[in-house]
Amino acid sequence: MPQYALLIYEVGDPDWSTLDTPDKKEAMAGYGEFGATAAAVIRGGAALYPTTTSTVVQRRGGHGGEVVTSDGPFSETKEVLTGFYQVECADLDEALEWASRIPAAWTGGKIEVRPIIDFSSPGA
Repeated sequence: MPQYALLIYEVGDPDWSTLDTPDKKEAMAGYGEFGATAAAVIRGGAALYPTTTSTVVQRRGGHGGEVVTSDGPFSETKEVLTGFYQVECADLDEALEWASRIPAAWTGGKIEVRPIIDFSSPGA
């Protein structure tokens, strides 16, 4: 069966490593409920630390070029990637249905559903 990445984008850059507000605690309860309900299709996933903890890597001048790093996100956006689920579903329609049940889908965020390429399959 095909697998899909359900990429969770939220407005702002919440830090889910601490549940220091009632809103965060309520949201995490919703994610816990989703995880329990979708357990049969979830194959992986994680919450991500805020973009302020990220480091961007690139090479200037091609493959053998200078390695350059910078702090923080590559681009300024209102919505940031805050986590993801990897799910295995019969088809895209089923993946979209599961994505619509992720709390961020109704709390101001968006869920991007993207098929995963299986390089271990013959012909991939």
